[in-house]
Amino acid sequence: MKRIKGRRKVREPRFCFKTMSDVDVLDDGYKWRKYGQKVVKNTQHPRSYYRCTQDNCRVKKRVERLAEDPRMVITTYEGRHAHSPSHDSEDSQHPYSHLNNFF
Repeated sequence: MKRIKGRRKVREPRFCFKTMSDVDVLDDGYKWRKYGQKVVKNTQHPRSYYRCTQDNCRVKKRVERLAEDPRMVITTYEGRHAHSPSHDSEDSQHPYSHLNNFF
């Protein structure tokens, strides 16, 4: 978040995706570092927090399971990447590698 004239904070744009998956973290082409986890009310699944590992990139990602349907993963991105996705040879073979075009 950025401050404007010391009074208010302006939020970065947020994008939210709901996906049915057995794994919590889907491969979106970027590299992430987990920096926290929090217990969420009314669900047995924790919420996890990630930051992009690229220098000078301030994008954050929040991953949690839907309380009503634990098969659904909600991924929320805050901010926009100022760089291209990481292209490892194994990433291009991943079934979700097409998601790179959306971020």
